[in-house]
Amino acid sequence: MSDAERRITEEELKRCDGQEGRPAWVAFRGKVYDVSGSERWSGGIHMKLHQVGKDLTYEFTTAPHDESVLQSMPVVGRLVAAEQTKAHPLLDAYLDLHPHPVSVHFPIALTLASAAFLILHLLTGIESLVDAAYYTLLGGVAIAPVTMLTGAVSWWFNYGHKLKSPFQGKAGLSMALAVVAAATVVLWALNREALLDREAVGWVYFALVMVMSGLVLSLGKLGGALVFPSRKKPAQKS
Repeated sequence: MSDAERRITEEELKRCDGQEGRPAWVAFRGKVYDVSGSERWSGGIHMKLHQVGKDLTYEFTTAPHDESVLQSMPVVGRLVAAEQTKAHPLLDAYLDLHPHPVSVHFPIALTLASAAFLILHLLTGIESLVDAAYYTLLGGVAIAPVTMLTGAVSWWFNYGHKLKSPFQGKAGLSMALAVVAAATVVLWALNREALLDREAVGWVYFALVMVMSGLVLSLGKLGGALVFPSRKKPAQKS
């Protein structure tokens, strides 16, 4: 039997964690690869996110590269449980579309555009910019629930639904964004004229839009850190 035909159990895969001289193996779409010789997997982890000794089929759907980086590694066998744990084709198709990275750009871009319209209104006094800011913001708020839902699905399937600190941060920021967004939309709907006259409530509205801008930027930064971890290498221990 060739190495490529060897049947490897999940327990055997788990033991090959790259620690204490053990080989470093990862599984992807049923194949088990030996990544021991790659510096990118040194210490048993890739990009501070993907652990060896695991089936990374779904985690890799969010990676900024395709499976060719693994195809250059030697194949040591096939994962026995791969057929049992294979996802429904529709789920695979959904995950391959990367719906969360696609949808998340809309609330970020629209919220920042709304803030820009308000700043331009303050500089120019053009009243129509206030309405433009509101309806732009409303578009971002409307798509935010879709973004949160796709993010939850991605967290569940791509990241094994583990509440690591980046996900805790994203969950907290998302809840804060939902509260601030609701308050901002209601405030504008009830006080449009006060906003145009630059009364105190108008400045509160302006401040809330700025807070929303900070929240979406923070969410984007956390999301980016998950997909593109810092390239800085940890300090060597003496």
